Amino acid sequence: MVWFKESVSQKKKFLSSLVKAPLRTLESHAKDVWQDCDRLTALLQRDLCKLPHCQLLYAIGTDGTQVSCNVTRNGLDKNWYGQNLSQRPYLIGNLPYKGMVLSAVYLSQRSMQPCITAIQAVVDQQQLLGFIAADFHIKDLPEASVTALNRNRYQTHTGNNRPPLRKTSDIDDNIDYLIYALSTLMQDHGIFQTQILFDSGICIISSLDDPLRYQIFSSQELMDPEMMLLYPKRDFDQRSTINPDVIPSVFAQFKVLRELDEDIYLRSGTLNCINGQIGLSFSCNGSHFMSAEDFLNRELTSWLSPASEDAIVETSTPN
Repeated sequence: MVWFKESVSQKKKFLSSLVKAPLRTLESHAKDVWQDCDRLTALLQRDLCKLPHCQLLYAIGTDGTQVSCNVTRNGLDKNWYGQNLSQRPYLIGNLPYKGMVLSAVYLSQRSMQPCITAIQAVVDQQQLLGFIAADFHIKDLPEASVTALNRNRYQTHTGNNRPPLRKTSDIDDNIDYLIYALSTLMQDHGIFQTQILFDSGICIISSLDDPLRYQIFSSQELMDPEMMLLYPKRDFDQRSTINPDVIPSVFAQFKVLRELDEDIYLRSGTLNCINGQIGLSFSCNGSHFMSAEDFLNRELTSWLSPASEDAIVETSTPN
């Protein structure tokens, strides 16, 4: 939707003006301690206060390996040092060889929130050492011009094509627990396909033990502690084309697309872990089909384009 894209654009402009100077200063000090994880982490911890609204600050080598601890306002997290970040959305594409760039909007694996990362190149005597990354939640960034954006949003929907406003269902009320329950069923209990029908308040699941019959459950039934007893535990099927760790991220992104906008919102989402395909149905911009990898790497705001601006159906070849 135009108004949401403008909102993100305004927030990016605000964020850019906010972080350029402190990240440039941080770069000038970081290059002197780049090879020492403890000193580099201490520097990031000292300068975090100079980046308002920043959720997470860390350093990345040129190969995508994290070379510092995670620095947050709650302290340090050493568990992420050395992780490979090369496939994260904000590192795929054009990285700066000097200066700072802002990533597209993506879903944070750590917080499961729509996020933007500011990436500052660290250069020493014309040699690129790596990058300083600062994560910001979209919801935490102030709006630059709320009145103008709301007026644009109103004008966009004064015609007869305004979609029905999203109505909350039992699934919306219990979505966080359902993400856990459905992920567990798919990872450990032989469920190979799940469809969440948000508007109807039901989920449709299919089991490898009885693939020709699907089962329909309400959110309350899925939240029953005895639900897991209906499907025996089994190893994750080797025919699956996605990693089981990806499943919660897919469902979390379903949640984001359901809540991101009042007018253009997710009505149903399907995940099949055997062929790795995602199926999506929105309130007013049609149905989409793609791989789980493409789905997780896609910029969140791109889903909010009106049908006239985007293709109604997207397809990707099943694996």
